[in-house]
Amino acid sequence: MYNVQKQRGQGLVEYALILVLVAIIVIGILTLLGPQIGNIFSRLLEPSYCGGCICGTSICN
Repeated sequence: MYNVQKQRGQGLVEYALILVLVAIIVIGILTLLGPQIGNIFSRLLEPSYCGGCICGTSICN
């Protein structure tokens, strides 16, 4: 009985270590690519202008 509980606890610790490793990798990737991802979203959200009109609409200057 004690051996089964010990193995179960060991499995939980292994899963926790894997989760921490994945979290560190994700944080590292977001730190490196964060500004680039932010620029992409900024460009997607700002209106695009096509010859004085906002693309996809009939709003013209």
